[in-house]
Amino acid sequence: MNDIALPGVAPPPDLASTAPKVLILTHYFHPETAAVAQFTTEIAQDLARRGCEVTVVTSRAPYQRNAPPLPANDALGAVRIRRALGTRFDKRRLWGRMSNLATFIAGAAAELTFGFRGYDALAVCNAPLLGAIGWAGRLIRGRPYVCIVEDIYPDLAVRFGVIGERSLIRRLWDAVNALVYANAAAVITLGERMRATLAANHARAGRPPLAIRVIPSWADGDAIRPLPKAENPFAGEHGTRDKLTILYSGNMGLAHDLETVIAAAEALRDDPRFFFLFIGDGGKRARLVEMAAEKRLPNAKFLPYQPLERLPLSLTCGDVSVVTMEPAAEGLIIPSKIYGSLAAGQAILGLVGEATEVADIIKRYGCGVRVAPGDRATLVEALRRWAAEPDLLRSMQQRARACFESNFRRDLALEAYWETILTATGRRRGDA
Repeated sequence: MNDIALPGVAPPPDLASTAPKVLILTHYFHPETAAVAQFTTEIAQDLARRGCEVTVVTSRAPYQRNAPPLPANDALGAVRIRRALGTRFDKRRLWGRMSNLATFIAGAAAELTFGFRGYDALAVCNAPLLGAIGWAGRLIRGRPYVCIVEDIYPDLAVRFGVIGERSLIRRLWDAVNALVYANAAAVITLGERMRATLAANHARAGRPPLAIRVIPSWADGDAIRPLPKAENPFAGEHGTRDKLTILYSGNMGLAHDLETVIAAAEALRDDPRFFFLFIGDGGKRARLVEMAAEKRLPNAKFLPYQPLERLPLSLTCGDVSVVTMEPAAEGLIIPSKIYGSLAAGQAILGLVGEATEVADIIKRYGCGVRVAPGDRATLVEALRRWAAEPDLLRSMQQRARACFESNFRRDLALEAYWETILTATGRRRGDA
């Protein structure tokens, strides 16, 4: 495979003798297009570019359910990739998702037990209970590990009714998390509200206060830039140039309120100014397509996930980007699509609660409108106002890109990860 260029990150001098050997453990990695795969791929490449010897342990089972298995041994430029065996049941079903996760954790544990002994630091990305492998590595080999928490479990499982609030599974899971986080060289999460949730959980487990670092995620702000729809061939291909286009791009999962967007499309079906474009896949997609078909919506269109190289065009083919999250997920996740939407200079339509990172961004930077999930009337009113006041929409789009430049650039986040790895391994910047 070819290395993926990281514009804005300058290659350092030869540091092979001093830079740490880093092992990254993540469920998904390149060439997957899921957000967590792109996220960990860019971290791995940046560390390699800085002179680290980087190995990634990930899953052979692809994110897309119909794709063929990925090779066990692979490479991405200087990054070595080792893929563990695991099941690939339908992840739209709970038992399938849990089976896939459990078998991946078992496979990854076997890989780390028998395959890798000489690493200086382990970075564990996101998958529930995966951090226990880092804790075991520290216990057995004395190696430091860094936990990167993008989704907070078991809280998500509790709020969506998968496990009980006071169940034995929840108590055991909390105990494992407390042990893992307390012994980590660093715990990283994506936003201030997520940090508060993690800190509260840790205190509830009877542990001393936990130092948690916030490093926001990012998008490729060099590839994804505001592009006039008149100059965008994707917009021409899919009929978004002459209409105020409400775009949803990404996972259509259980934590995303897209039914309200369909309801708004129905309310505006006879208004020729509006068009609704849905791009992606997930557990809700089939039902959403069915809803649109039942209502015979002339103003709604569904497309599959687009190839990575087309994202700069697909993310800029609209005017308003929908970022949505069910109330049950508040304080537990940050929808990664907001970073690409801000980079693309789209006004943000946040179908989220008030106590969310997305609502905070919209309010602080004036880059969109927040609407409570399920509130179709307010959503329709906001869309009609944007159509009637194009200057207002344009100013929000400009502020969206300015927000991205100030807070969510890739170079800022990757520098923070580099500093964290150096600290975890006892190195100073001058040492590397």
